[in-house]
This record gives sequence, C-alpha cells and structure tokens, in this order.
Amino acid sequence: MMKLLCSCFIVVMILAFATSVALAGREDCGNPPNMAKPVKEVNKQDPNVQNDYDKAVKEDPNAIYLSLLNGDKPKANACGLNPSNPAAEWTGWGGPIDLDNATIGEGAGSRNEIVIGGTYFERGIGTHAAAKFVYDLTGAGYKRFECYVGMSDEKDPAECGNGGSAEFIFTVDGKELAKSPKLIGTEGGKEVEAFKIEFDIPSGAKELVIQVTDGGDGNSCDHAAIGDAKLFTTGMSVEPKDKAATVWGSIKSAY
Repeated sequence: MMKLLCSCFIVVMILAFATSVALAGREDCGNPPNMAKPVKEVNKQDPNVQNDYDKAVKEDPNAIYLSLLNGDKPKANACGLNPSNPAAEWTGWGGPIDLDNATIGEGAGSRNEIVIGGTYFERGIGTHAAAKFVYDLTGAGYKRFECYVGMSDEKDPAECGNGGSAEFIFTVDGKELAKSPKLIGTEGGKEVEAFKIEFDIPSGAKELVIQVTDGGDGNSCDHAAIGDAKLFTTGMSVEPKDKAATVWGSIKSAY
C-alpha cells in the first residue's frame, strides 16, 4: 500500500512539474540585460520618478503569456506565444524590439522592465506606438484573454510632460472585443493607472490582433505597454490572481 501511495505521489509531482514547465515561465524567455532605467520598489511611488513602483504583478502559472521573441507559434512554449506578423510591425521608432518582457526604451541596448502607473508587471509587451501584434490562436483552445494597458513609466513625466499617449484596440477574427480610451502617462500631477482589458474568446477563434495607436498628439514619447498579457485555455482558471481591491486599489476596468 505504501509503495502504491509513493508511486501515485511521484506521478502527481511529475505531472505538476510538467504543467508548470508548459505554462508561464519568465525564466524561459531569457535573462534581460542591464536596463537603462532600473525599476525600483518603494513604499509610495512618486509620479515624478521614472520606473518606481508600489504594486507588482507576478506571472500567473495558470496562463499562457503573449511573448515576442523566445516563445513559439502557433503553439506556445514555456516562454509564451509569439506574434505571426512581421517584427517590423510590432513597434514604431526603436524597433524591432530585441527583448521579451520589456519596454521599447531608447532603442537596442536600452530596454526597460515594464512599469505602468506605479505598477510593475513581471510579464508583458512594450512598444513605441503605432504598433500591431497578430497572434495565431489555433494552437490551443483559448477561452479568455486578459491584460493591463497604459503608458510606460520610463517616459513619465519628465521627458514629455504627460508621458505620451496611446489607444489600444483588441479584435478577434476581425471583430472588435475591447478598446481602451486614450491613455496618457500623467494627468493632474498624478500617474494614470493601468487600464484593465478582459474578454472571452469565441469558440474556434483563429486570430487575435492588438492595434496600438499613437494617441494623436504627435510627440515622440508614446512608449506604450501591455502588462500581464495572457491567455487561458480549456480547464484553466479564468480568474487572475491578485485581483482583489486591496491589491489593485482604483485600477480601472474595461467592463
């Protein structure tokens, strides 16, 4: 009986390990180089200080993340799911981006980790609007998509006055499922918090497209960011961790 119990335990542990490897794994995206503007955790973030944060979102082991370089397509690997469109379309100035889970920075060699409105996102996508990301959804039975969008704190506010601006549009198979308002980095001396996007993915969906516009102000600081961009498949929980009001405060919701 003891041998049977031990064998069952070993099988369960192997399956659990295999599942964790198959899903979210920032370490599988490669180690980032030294960042131009290091992120810093503080007790209370200051809108006049770039890349400081007082809230953090760790990766969710029950999700498949959108990645850019070290993922795979149409079936995601441990790093995540890569876009299927040309890399030249992923960013404006400063691209194509050469690092996963980072903002656009000031070009190659100066990427930054993702902070939006004083919240640090361990996983995410950075770009210089305008941008377009196309993700093939045929590699798994995806049921739900979630992310936070906004302007990167690495331009906010010292270099641009308002940290740039952008809008984010999400379509599945040509149908718009979510859209953010025009988002800026700071407003009234306060940082604009990340904006929540979440929607169910229709059965049999083939393609997710994320379009990022420059917000129409024509400045050079439109360093947009998509934090915690993740997909959930059949059998996965669709409730993100750390979503409680005590953690998120007044972060806005698209719904």
